[in-house]
Amino acid sequence: MRTSTQILPGIKAIGWIDCRHLPRRVDLSAICGMTVAVLTDVHPIAFFDEPTCECKTKKDGAGYEDTATLKFLTDRKLPRNPCLGFVVTDVNGKSYLLGSLEAPHPQVESEQRCGLPSGDAAGYEYEIKHVSIRSMVPCVI
Repeated sequence: MRTSTQILPGIKAIGWIDCRHLPRRVDLSAICGMTVAVLTDVHPIAFFDEPTCECKTKKDGAGYEDTATLKFLTDRKLPRNPCLGFVVTDVNGKSYLLGSLEAPHPQVESEQRCGLPSGDAAGYEYEIKHVSIRSMVPCVI
């Protein structure tokens, strides 16, 4: 089994979408080298830390499996939608989609943080994981 890791060079924008409005099989479009058009509302997420997004690819025999992990800190709760997806834009202006119309959808975990006198900000810490054939799909919004 071989593993490779791709890390976005810096994140300048994050937004959430409803995956039910995405086209079918965006992962296969990405495998073919196609950019996917996101034709739904992208709701911006204000973050105040240094968000990270990395994608680990495992090659096992003839198959591939990607796991994308997005982490950020925000002052607002995200909606509780079972089909939530995310659009991440890096410092080079390239956008990537984490999510798809079909299952599996990204798993959203959150933890409420209290501000500390040492200067740590209060808010919600989110960790989003998406496991798919291609979990981080190039997109245009």
